[in-house]
Amino acid sequence: MVRHKIRFGKNLVNGLIAVVISLIVNFSYLVYMILAARSTVRPHGYGMEHYTSSVIVEALFYAVMAFVLLGVFTWRFDASRASSRSYGHRLLLALVLAGCFYFEAPFVSRYGELRIVLLAQRIVNPMVLLKISFTLVVAALYGKIYELIARQQQMSLENERLKTENLRSRYDVLVTQMNPHFFFNSLNSLAMLVREERTADALTYIDRLSETFRYVIRSGRNMLTPLRDELAFLEGYKYLLEVRYAGKLFIETRIPADCMDRLLPALSLQPLIENAVKHNTITRTKPLRVTIQAEGDMLSVSNPIQPKIDDSEQGTGIGLKNLASRYRLLTDREIAVSAEQGVFVVRLPLEERRREESNPIKKESACE
Repeated sequence: MVRHKIRFGKNLVNGLIAVVISLIVNFSYLVYMILAARSTVRPHGYGMEHYTSSVIVEALFYAVMAFVLLGVFTWRFDASRASSRSYGHRLLLALVLAGCFYFEAPFVSRYGELRIVLLAQRIVNPMVLLKISFTLVVAALYGKIYELIARQQQMSLENERLKTENLRSRYDVLVTQMNPHFFFNSLNSLAMLVREERTADALTYIDRLSETFRYVIRSGRNMLTPLRDELAFLEGYKYLLEVRYAGKLFIETRIPADCMDRLLPALSLQPLIENAVKHNTITRTKPLRVTIQAEGDMLSVSNPIQPKIDDSEQGTGIGLKNLASRYRLLTDREIAVSAEQGVFVVRLPLEERRREESNPIKKESACE
């Protein structure tokens, strides 16, 4: 369907250019015909209807010829294979066709008669030769311009493809940086359940862990994911944390339904929760509460700052740096990190889901 539309559009443009060329080469005839139509004197004794029909036939001939010559330079054109040699072949074919058209070209004689060059007394007709030469030159120039534009478009598409591949490669590197640490912590928790002989909990943990891994693998193929999918993954991840921090870690979400289809990089929430757990004291007397809520077009993840007494595990901040890098790659937007009044907050921009159909009525949303 797309190819047919492109072909139709190309033929339409060629047809319009062919009509313009025909009007230019027959401009004098058309002006004379218009002036004669306003005068009571008929040209050379012939009826105006006869002269008009002769001019129309000649104009149609040059329009058809121009369309054919334009088609020679644009038919099945492949920018990736375009070269001076291929253009030369098309130009040679156009010259041969122009020669054939010359002998079949009609022209209006000085007496208003319509004649054919091949059947005329003189084979060499300077006026017809000039018109066909003009048509050929315009078609050749158009063919060259068409080739240059097609090459430029091909280069733009190739650059976009390379840019996408580069983006994908850089994104994959960032994801692979994050996954080993997450898997290592998960296996440690599973080992703890096995050592404590909590078989039922260990089996449930394995099921949740497999679901989590499945999401991680699937999200690697989709750079941006809906917020509802990320929150669904977070529910499974919460269970994995509850094994280690039962009754000591609480994660609360306050997300309006209108925000659920907003997009964000996959695996954005997990490193923030892990970062909060890693750098804060979590006990039954001092539990940690993490709040996830929508603030305009941002998603905030906040927790009270409860520094560990012996914070020997300072870390390198690779989780936040990784997330910030992925955001820059995928959205050209920055995450905001702040620590004010004893609360650590990370704000993540939420992207609009692009729809094929646009709704002319913008609904009010709690996410706006």
